[in-house]
Amino acid sequence: MSAAPPLASSIEPPSAASRAAEIMTEADYLRIERAATEGLRAEFDSSRRIPMTGASLRHVDLSRRVEEALRSLIAARPAADRAARPLTTFRSDLRLRVPAGRYRYPDVMLTPDPPATLDDEQDTVLNPLPIAEVLSPSTEHVDRGAKLAEYRAIPTLTDYLLIAQDEPQIDHYRRTGGGAAEPNEADRWEVVRYTGEEAEVPLTNLGPLPLGQLYGTG
Repeated sequence: MSAAPPLASSIEPPSAASRAAEIMTEADYLRIERAATEGLRAEFDSSRRIPMTGASLRHVDLSRRVEEALRSLIAARPAADRAARPLTTFRSDLRLRVPAGRYRYPDVMLTPDPPATLDDEQDTVLNPLPIAEVLSPSTEHVDRGAKLAEYRAIPTLTDYLLIAQDEPQIDHYRRTGGGAAEPNEADRWEVVRYTGEEAEVPLTNLGPLPLGQLYGTG
């Protein structure tokens, strides 16, 4: 494993003209998303909808493997821990609200069971613990930029995983201070890059996530 590159900056905002043409409220966005019955969903950056693109087979398979690995870690916890702190996982079909009124569909997230939700619709999560995004050429700059900044602002978030598709490599952002666990402390994060199928990512309060389980042929 090695130190990862410095934190990336957010993506460049769209032009004033395009924002004026597409601006909408958070309530408008939720109404449109909840009314949609088919087709690709859209994320929301606090003033405009951002249509999502379709995923490749490799992307879908890696997301599935990540969720399965997280479920294995949940099941491996001592019985008393499972009873006192039940956990569950979700794929990209469940929406996440991040601070400042932004909405995302993470590839995989782990939450308390049941999670805290925005309202009685129970279709928008508020309190993820780890979040994982599988990197794609068209969205990597967002995952490393805007989403990194947004996710780190979630008080409950413990880990953020950026998972490469073309090689066994994960950039692991881990909260080391602040957040919901230490609300009176400064927010602190560290980032480490793990490479090779023999590597394991130490997830907060869960245990090691083996890269071989995600990238192996099994």
